[in-house]
Amino acid sequence: MRRDTVDMNRGSAGRQVPTQAARDARLLGLFESKDLQRALRRSGKLNLQSVASLAVEELEAAPPTRKASIASDPVAIHGRLVEGLPGLALFVSSALAFESLQEALPYFDVSAKTAWEKLDTTLNPAQSEQALRLARVATQAAELFGSAEAGRKYLRTPNFGLGGATPLGLLRTGLGEQLVLAELQAQAAGGPV
Repeated sequence: MRRDTVDMNRGSAGRQVPTQAARDARLLGLFESKDLQRALRRSGKLNLQSVASLAVEELEAAPPTRKASIASDPVAIHGRLVEGLPGLALFVSSALAFESLQEALPYFDVSAKTAWEKLDTTLNPAQSEQALRLARVATQAAELFGSAEAGRKYLRTPNFGLGGATPLGLLRTGLGEQLVLAELQAQAAGGPV
């Protein structure tokens, strides 16, 4: 398959499911969404559910593009993380995985004030990686379980396949992410929950 083609795999229900590289490219595009950033600025009070709804709409509506294909190169993604993702990534990934910003702030180890200040700047490399990791797993869970809400429920439920840990608890490290992604793939193939 050519590098500039966003490849897809067939999911358990026969629908096409994006590969990790394609998912990453679409998430990176979402993290730069001017529409989402404007919606966040316009809202008097942050409602993560509305941010999640807008993010899911954008993900579903945005067709894969050549730019997204180029951005799906793992080395390019690494470079983007090192440069720092837009601060919007903190809010979007939080909306996809958590019920409230207060619940999400400890994951990023920032205060509410710092989170809002990040909206106009870039995240540091560690926060950028955490945002992509969180959004990556949250979108894969939502695709597998049929909705963003079902994906969020999965993330906070103790899981036998993960030794009784919650997926959210494991997502603080890259190794934890690999464990959760492997468990999601096992579930997609009909493995244990």
